[in-house]
Amino acid sequence: MPKTTRITVLAAVLLISSCDRANNHSPAEGADLVLTGGRIYTEDARHPWAQAVAIKGKRFVYVGDDQGAEPHVGPATERIDLGGRLVLPGLIDGHTHPGMMGIERYGPSLPESGHEDLLAAVKAYADSAADEKWIRMCCWSEYQYVHGREGPHKRDLDEIVPDRPVWITSSSWHSYWLNSKALEALGVDKNTPDPRAGIATYVRDQNGDLTGWVKEGAGWQHFAEVFTIDPALHRERVIEFLNILSEHGVTTVYDGGNLDYEDEVYGLLSELEKSGKLPLRYEGTYMIYTPERRHLAVQEMRRLRSTYGGERLRFRTIKLFMDGVNSNRSGGILEPYADDPSYVGNTMLTTDELRDFLLELNKEKFDLHVHAIGDLAARTVLDAVEAARALVEGDFYPRVTIAHLEIVDPADWPRFTKLGVTANFTAWWHGVSAEDPSSASLGEERSARNYIAKPLFDSGANVTFSSDDWTPDVLSPFLGMQVGHNRQFPGEWGVRGRDASAFLAPASEKLDLELMLKGYTINGAYPLRMEDQIGSIEIGKLADLVVLDENLFDMDRSKIHTIKPLAVMMEGEFIHGEIQGTVYQSLKFQEK
Repeated sequence: MPKTTRITVLAAVLLISSCDRANNHSPAEGADLVLTGGRIYTEDARHPWAQAVAIKGKRFVYVGDDQGAEPHVGPATERIDLGGRLVLPGLIDGHTHPGMMGIERYGPSLPESGHEDLLAAVKAYADSAADEKWIRMCCWSEYQYVHGREGPHKRDLDEIVPDRPVWITSSSWHSYWLNSKALEALGVDKNTPDPRAGIATYVRDQNGDLTGWVKEGAGWQHFAEVFTIDPALHRERVIEFLNILSEHGVTTVYDGGNLDYEDEVYGLLSELEKSGKLPLRYEGTYMIYTPERRHLAVQEMRRLRSTYGGERLRFRTIKLFMDGVNSNRSGGILEPYADDPSYVGNTMLTTDELRDFLLELNKEKFDLHVHAIGDLAARTVLDAVEAARALVEGDFYPRVTIAHLEIVDPADWPRFTKLGVTANFTAWWHGVSAEDPSSASLGEERSARNYIAKPLFDSGANVTFSSDDWTPDVLSPFLGMQVGHNRQFPGEWGVRGRDASAFLAPASEKLDLELMLKGYTINGAYPLRMEDQIGSIEIGKLADLVVLDENLFDMDRSKIHTIKPLAVMMEGEFIHGEIQGTVYQSLKFQEK
């Protein structure tokens, strides 16, 4: 049976049971809004499809067939005919960075044509920006510069800009290339200890001298003390980011962190919420990117909650960097890098340290979201969760999510389900890069099992998806759905350093759209402790939904990334798009 026919038949059968259930609900008065004539993909496992919903206030009071919706129509009820359009639950982005928009301010973008051209561009900008105290630019390629332990060197920058600090960010944003003046301005010298050996480091040569290559938190810890935010630019860019998410159907996000700019970011978001202009639910966080910051995390989360928390802006989940990234050879991996046999994997916290931190979170009632790229990092988190759970009598409070998961040892796949750990993937990464520093570092065997999600789904693990970026053109969840579905970048991305002609093996990891949707909806609600409120279209839940003009299940799978919803509803109000001749332009979020 063709897939579209199978879905139609299934919808018809399940509508009957959905109607039976919904008709048991007797409305005391008419609903505020009734939508009929739709193909509503509910993400309710018991009743996956419906035709109609009724909404009273902020919540669904009916989900079922068109006939069953009629008793909910009163004299003041607004009615909208969906015209057979596909409707999805409001979408959830499980890890992204709205607050980082506008924080980074660079000079002209660096050319990708080679080392000499890059240096010439740095010099030209430095010569033209005589009033700039710091020369900040982006981006140098780790594919070009990182081979094993070798990376960029400060001497090249010293020759062209000897008198001012130079800070150049890598394309991954996990490495920095500094000249001698920059290191001096930061107070970093050969005797400065690394925040965490192998991860957050000031790279040194064989003589112990600094090379100017700075990795991970070793660089991040200096950001806020050196680089200030332009409040007007930051406000403009954060609002742009939130609008992009919202108009693409995202109604809830987890913030992956803001370095030490928490007060600037959450002050802005709190202001937006108080003025009725925050268009989505927002889970704020505090980042642990050096070991000692774990001792500050709980008190900082409490401070952020009391200072900025509201109904939509909430603080319940701490962010931990357990390792770096394989592209700059700071990932926590079980076996050495293919191009650096001397590498010994490391993690930000040991198993015992993370176990003790989880016990603290259990007592203080906070959850944990962990960046883990390598298989050692993922295993250490799982080991720590297992150890902490064994020491807790009764329910273990922290809900733990491990994000990114570039490589996971197959032996650890079933442990996610056993330990109740969520796996979060940034699905739009799951294509083939023409120049891939991670593949060069991992070698053929490990690269062949990058970003494996299907065994986790099959074992019953909670799998979620995210955008993890602050670049406007990659924020749409429909881009993530397409790349996760095809394991291939969109065709037009072939000019952006990505191979749009190839898919990322294995073919078994081309995830069905049903799984992609689950990861962006009901599964995404669980880590945020909102599975009883959002993530599916069910009676009693908050009325978030997304109306599409395209049928996601029938359309060309290479065009999914082009979807922009016809309309987006949050808590019973349309906030974007157009329905039945009425245009909705961010009713809750007008910033002019």
